[in-house]
Amino acid sequence: MWLFWLYEFLGFIAVILLVFGYCRFRGIGFWSLIWKQLKWVALAVLIVCLAIALLCRVDLYNATHCYFRGQSMHANTKYSIFLGECQVETPNGSYVPIERSRALPDSSSHDHDSASETTNDFYPIN
Repeated sequence: MWLFWLYEFLGFIAVILLVFGYCRFRGIGFWSLIWKQLKWVALAVLIVCLAIALLCRVDLYNATHCYFRGQSMHANTKYSIFLGECQVETPNGSYVPIERSRALPDSSSHDHDSASETTNDFYPIN
């Protein structure tokens, strides 16, 4: 999530720099233009923030899904934008992909190929 907020902050700075550049080009005072055109400057900032949220919508959805998955497990989780996966914190403090952790319903760590092998685990043949 910190990367999303960084993008939002950089978008805000970009709008302010564009307004400042416009003021320098036209020879207008920065604060007087901001005060007179406050509605339009605020609208520009809002449009930039919405555009950034629209561009980051998939990562925001995945981060929210990961957060609520961690809440339901009573575990600390985080979504890695770089790896594109939800990670759960282990007892020693490191993060592992949640799909590879044990005792989860959707875990891919089960090495069973068919249902008959799982039955043999529960009912051993003598």
